[in-house]
Amino acid sequence: MGALAQPTRSLSSACDRRWSIIKYAAASRVAALVLALVSNAIVDDYDASASISIPATSSALQNALHGLVRVCVRWDAVYMVHIADVGYVHEQEHAFFPLLPLLMRAVANTVLAPLTACVDRRLALALAGVIISNASFVLAAVTLYALGRATLRSERLAYIAALLFAAAPSNMFMSAIYTESLFAWLVFSALLLIAQRRHAWAALCLCASGLCRSNGVVYAGFFVWDLVVCSDAWRGRRRLALALQMAHAAALVVVSALGFVAFQVYGYRTYCMLQSEGSVPRPYCSSAVPSIYSFVQAEYWDVGFLRYYTMQQVPNFALAAPMVALSLAGLWAYVAHDPLRVAALGWRQLRRKRADSESAPLASAFFGRALLPHMYLWALLLWVATTTMHVQVVTRFFSSVPAVFWFAAHAVADRGGAAWRRRAVAGFFVAYGLAGVALFSNFFPPA
Repeated sequence: MGALAQPTRSLSSACDRRWSIIKYAAASRVAALVLALVSNAIVDDYDASASISIPATSSALQNALHGLVRVCVRWDAVYMVHIADVGYVHEQEHAFFPLLPLLMRAVANTVLAPLTACVDRRLALALAGVIISNASFVLAAVTLYALGRATLRSERLAYIAALLFAAAPSNMFMSAIYTESLFAWLVFSALLLIAQRRHAWAALCLCASGLCRSNGVVYAGFFVWDLVVCSDAWRGRRRLALALQMAHAAALVVVSALGFVAFQVYGYRTYCMLQSEGSVPRPYCSSAVPSIYSFVQAEYWDVGFLRYYTMQQVPNFALAAPMVALSLAGLWAYVAHDPLRVAALGWRQLRRKRADSESAPLASAFFGRALLPHMYLWALLLWVATTTMHVQVVTRFFSSVPAVFWFAAHAVADRGGAAWRRRAVAGFFVAYGLAGVALFSNFFPPA
């Protein structure tokens, strides 16, 4: 009877923790919005673009909802509301992918349809965006917990990581009309499905993520890792089986990239194929790989390799420093644990004791072999973020990287580690998140 009772208790514990994560994640969203409203009431806005985008009226209901929504319509969110309302009008709007605006329009036209008779359409669209972002955040937190259980093989560390996600330093961006929460949910779901060997569904999730953010395509590398690098066909030298696995992985990568490619085709068709006679062709129309997204990022946002390395951007590098330091510490800790394993793609290792068992000790769960592809991804994204992107966005850019939260959980939960490290990680999550809410809600940089 005792042996039968153990799985039941484990299932009950997982269920309890899942509900706990849902409550914490939902409470963190309510707290962020309340803090944003209070901050906005005390401090004057740095910019009034949100008020212009969604003007207040004499309607009591309109004004009440306007007060709630305005703290979420900042920076990129202004573009999201405009795209949801009228579609892609300006070339620079192609820096923002269509999934969130399409969902905003769908929710406004269905769930919020009765409200549109009483309030401005853009206000209804903005409210739909807030609902989608916050609901996606809660779903992402629960999915990260499930992914952690499957990857870390330590339920407690997975639980701590999900709670840290609920207090993410990118706090307000996860509640505002930004793609971060929706993208994180889609990516975490895809990675969980890959861990469960449900590859077709995972590819569809990544295809949707490619309609949300450009970096969704990068996560398709997990198919190559799972089906090719980790294939048993290597050991038996079964060439046909390995070739089939490679073909399978390639097909899944193609499906995963379809969302991103479809959006680029839409841009090419709009600005390269349907232009009126005599109009000046855009530079990307004659490119070997015509990508409107790459052009817009470089032309309008000055994104490019080492372009951000100027003296005037030193403050933004300072803002990014905590997340960069956390990333370097996490990657170094993992590599130092077994450098041969990292260098040999997991085929060889120095340490024989692994953390891959169901009951992996809390202190060693972070060093399991299953985390290896996540470390490669983390390192790649860190390189891109620090050399090519606007570096201050690295904190919210990493909100969809599970290894960030797994290492943070490892640092906080490891009682054998230095106390200052635990305090530094916890302090970074809380302080950075709270400061971000106050700045974002009043339209202050950084964005």
